[in-house]
Amino acid sequence: MVNLSPLDKMILKLLYQDARRPISEIAQQLNEPASTIRGRIKRLESTGVIAGYLPVLNPKKLGFGLTAVVILRRDSGGHVEDVVPLLKDLPGMVHFQNPLGDIDGLLTIWAKDLEQLSDVIRSLNRIEGVKRTETLVILEEHRFLPL
Repeated sequence: MVNLSPLDKMILKLLYQDARRPISEIAQQLNEPASTIRGRIKRLESTGVIAGYLPVLNPKKLGFGLTAVVILRRDSGGHVEDVVPLLKDLPGMVHFQNPLGDIDGLLTIWAKDLEQLSDVIRSLNRIEGVKRTETLVILEEHRFLPL
């Protein structure tokens, strides 16, 4: 675990809002020299606190009107690792998580409409070892930084 100073946390908050924010803008907002901000960001990267920079995509702009979270439950004899390689080929598959508890997988799916989402769910349920699924359509989403 890396100990973060209050300045590190403020830098992370600004980068979390916009990872392309210029160092000069961050420095001005935090009333710190740009060299200090640059050094802190390099340290956060080298220690692995910042593992990379990814664009935040807008699914609606890409033609996906729905975001859904699908709860996956496996047969008692199967392992979720057997299913994971088959998931990447399903249309709209965005994210897979393997949680603790009686849920074997959480999948995030983008779909153009309910018909496409239904097709993906049917395909998912046909995978050998999938016992059942439960689908939650996301109405609203908010991102938070838990520092």
